Order: sequence, then structure tokens, then C-alpha cells
Amino acid sequence: MDDKRRRTWRPMTQNPSGPIGEVCRRGTLLRERQMDWNALLSLEAQDHTWLVDWSGGVLSVLCQSPVWISWLRRNEKNILKQWNNRFPNTPAQQITASVRPWSYRLPQPAKIPIVPHISAAAAQALRAEAEADQMPEAIAVALKRLAATLDSLQTEAVASASAKENGARLSE
Repeated sequence: MDDKRRRTWRPMTQNPSGPIGEVCRRGTLLRERQMDWNALLSLEAQDHTWLVDWSGGVLSVLCQSPVWISWLRRNEKNILKQWNNRFPNTPAQQITASVRPWSYRLPQPAKIPIVPHISAAAAQALRAEAEADQMPEAIAVALKRLAATLDSLQTEAVASASAKENGARLSE
């Protein structure tokens, strides 16, 4: 039986090739450099800054908030000096930092309030059913409460619509 669920995946070789291999090697190197980056920083900044790239004499860093960007600017000379002592093959002259993109910071689409459409005859029909002596008292009371709720919702919808109309008229 050739069931894909029972198929075993081949393990990743030590040296994968192609684009996937390049991504794996870059990820491994980035993980190692992140530990070295954390060794350059004080404890307070280690969990709030992440090294992204270190090429062309520039260290690219993601920060959790703008506070950590200003912290990096204040300590830039000291960090660069320690980096250049630790990695003479890839010296850096500058640190560029940006704030880590968080999904909640993206502009969200405006929510359009859902206005319920309530038939004008719905509350009257519920009251007429509740007045009939064919149902138990508890159900009749519940239907009367529902009719009152529908009336109040309809009144609120009319009031808000007229308030918008009045506001539009006043702004003209």
C-alpha cells in the first residue's frame, strides 16, 4: 500500500545543496552570530535586539521597539569596537537598526457596524402570538420580552439614522 501518511521522510544530510542548503547554512551561521551578538550586549538588551546581517561594514539589527534603537545609538561605538575585536574578518563601521514589524501595528481595516434590519411588523406579530392562549405562560412572557427588545432596537436604529441625518444637515 502506498499511503503517504506512512511514508518516512528521509533525514536531512549534513551538507544540503541548492537553495535549501544555502538557507540552512545561512540560518546556522545567523544562529551562531546571534549568540556572539548577545555576548557583546548587556543583559537588558539581549532579549530586545536581533542581529539580521553583518555585511558591507554594516551591522543590521531588528529591535523590539524604538527605545532599543536609541539604546543602540548610545552604545554604538562600544559595540562596534567589541565586534571588530571579535570578528576582524568582517569589520563593521556602522549599526543600522529598525523596529521589528508586529502585525498589530499594521493598519487594520475599519469595521463597519452591522445594523440589524428589523421588520416593523415583527414585534406586533410576537405580541399577537403571546396574547393567544395557546402557549404556556413562560413562553408568552419570553415572546413579550423579545417584542420589547425588537421595539427598542428599532427605536435606536431610527434615532441613530436621524442623528446622522441631522449631523449631515448641520455640516452643510
